[in-house]
Amino acid sequence: MALTKRKSGHGLDFETIFNNVTDLIFLLRIESDSRYIFETVNRSYLKVSNFDPSQIIGKSLNEVLPEKTFKKVNRIYKKIIKTKKQYKAEEVWTEYPKDPIIVDTNYLPIISRSGKVTHILGSSRDITDRKKKEKQLLDIEITYKDLFDTVTEAIYLLDREMKFIDVNEGAVKMYGYKRKEFKGKTPEFLSAPGMNDLNETAKMVETAFEGKTQKFKWWGMRMNKQIFPKEVILNKGMYMGKEVVIVTARDITESVNSERILKEYASELQNLNASKDKFFSIIAHDLRSPFNGLLGFSKVLYEEYQDLSEEEKKEYIGYVYNSSKNIFKLIENLLQWSRIQTGRLEFQPRKLDLHDEVYKVINLFTSAAVEKKIAIINAVPLKTIISADQNMITSILQNLISNSLKFSKADGRIVIKTKNTQDGYSEITVSDTGEGISKENVKKIFKIDEHLSTIGTANEEGSGLGLILCKEMVERINGYIKIDSKKGEGTKVTFAIPIQ
Repeated sequence: MALTKRKSGHGLDFETIFNNVTDLIFLLRIESDSRYIFETVNRSYLKVSNFDPSQIIGKSLNEVLPEKTFKKVNRIYKKIIKTKKQYKAEEVWTEYPKDPIIVDTNYLPIISRSGKVTHILGSSRDITDRKKKEKQLLDIEITYKDLFDTVTEAIYLLDREMKFIDVNEGAVKMYGYKRKEFKGKTPEFLSAPGMNDLNETAKMVETAFEGKTQKFKWWGMRMNKQIFPKEVILNKGMYMGKEVVIVTARDITESVNSERILKEYASELQNLNASKDKFFSIIAHDLRSPFNGLLGFSKVLYEEYQDLSEEEKKEYIGYVYNSSKNIFKLIENLLQWSRIQTGRLEFQPRKLDLHDEVYKVINLFTSAAVEKKIAIINAVPLKTIISADQNMITSILQNLISNSLKFSKADGRIVIKTKNTQDGYSEITVSDTGEGISKENVKKIFKIDEHLSTIGTANEEGSGLGLILCKEMVERINGYIKIDSKKGEGTKVTFAIPIQ
């Protein structure tokens, strides 16, 4: 079972592979019950264990390991011998390394033709610093192909013409191609189009031929066209008497996805901070302003009531009423917004007659529309049935019609209409002949971190929160909202909900 100086039918020098892998490989011969003899170990094993070959080769395992440790591994070996199955374990080596190390060990039973387990092949990978290197094992016949294919990572052999001489089973599984499809191809065959600098890749291969290890990130494309990232390590080696570059590749999709998720979390945190800042801004400014007006007008009424004329009293009471109404609307929006942010706003869709819902909302604004001489037209056909949450539809219509009233001048028109789209949405549009919105402000209008609040044509105030609320409610049910506006020519806001 000796491995040194032996070549496979492919001409690969086993000693070169065996002694240059970073995994710690050892071969134990089963001499009798609970007696295991070290038949061979590789250089990595000797380096970590601090043994000379003479101190370990031919020695029994119980001569090398402390009694407690031997009993533990003996139980594993007995299980392997009984089941004739591969065994994997994570272990802490404290016996002979200079410093304790954590290893992933793969034990493989070597079975004779008579069906008896004659040897146990062990391959241990140092995972203390998570150094992911090629992992190589020998199985029953200790052949080149078996050694090559027991490594779970993808391995390729490249010649000086940058062509693949051979690949292992790990590469086949990684890309989905058959083994023969790799041979004679260049790395471009495996490259995700336009995502790798192939000239730079060629330079790194040349550098590896000079004996300098190269490590880099590379984007591959599987046979099914799936693009994925991988970590590539290049090392110089020998194959059939010729110099080659041994390419080891590891799929790093999971770690790249972790980075992406962290970035998404960072972005989400930034949005949450923006929401928090907006919330405090509204409380500090928008909520304080109407309260100041309310307190000021009520103070005048309280202290000077007897000296005011009936007309002045009515005027001040009107101011108090308008301030109270603005405060109520702002608090209502804040509460609804907070319920959306905390996921406590439940949507309960049911069949609604949209014409009736629009009619109800228009009635709420009749007095304000008459006062500003603005016509509100319900152009939704009778018996237009939609499936939606009534509170949500009412809230969105109230905000949109309120905005149109706010920015429309006398003799203006507000029209509400609807249509179904070919891609399965009910679009509801509120259009007006008001002042319109500049391109710059249209870009800001749905951003929570942009404080966009404009005074209406009759000096009406607002918080800039209404349209943001509309957008968040619509998007929670997989709908969308859009604005078409031009300064001086009016605004058209369309929101869409999925047709159930």
